[in-house]
Formats: sequence, C-alpha cells, structure tokens
Amino acid sequence: MTKARILCVCGTGIATSTVVNDGVGKMCKRHGIDYEIIQCKALEVSSKLETFKPTVIVSTTPISCKSTVPIISGIPFLSGVGAEKMEEDIIAVLKKD
Repeated sequence: MTKARILCVCGTGIATSTVVNDGVGKMCKRHGIDYEIIQCKALEVSSKLETFKPTVIVSTTPISCKSTVPIISGIPFLSGVGAEKMEEDIIAVLKKD
C-alpha cells in the first residue's frame, strides 16, 4: 500500500483543520496506515489537488472546487456525532489505495 496523502481543510486552514489533522493522524496510527497530512484553507484546495495529490480530503467546511478525490466531512471530529461512521469512511478510502 502506498503512503496515504490526507488533506485537512477548514475555512482558515488553522483552527478546525488542526483538530481534524490530529484526529486523522491518531486514526491512521491505530489502523497501521502510513500517511502524510497537510492542512489548508478551503480556497486553496484546487491548488493542493495539483501539488499534494491527496488520497482523501477531510473538511469541516464546504469545498466549491470539483474533484475526483473523495471528500469526507470532518465535522464529527468537532461534534462527536457520527464519528464511528466517519472513521469507517476515511479508513475505507485509505485502505483501498
């Protein structure tokens, strides 16, 4: 399996994307997934698709650019609601690659 590339996104690229970054990192470690994570603003996603080439995008805000990369809501990292399903979805994408 190749190294998973995870893009964590929020409105500013600082606040909630940091929470998502930490949560996804812990999740990958629990599942034995080799990964690389970066954070960005929602407005930077289109450029990161070209330069970082993510496997999955985990976002706490809507993303307006078109992408073939799966986009998963990271809101459960903030609210706790739906966290198990979100983890299943993220891990399924990362293990498929």
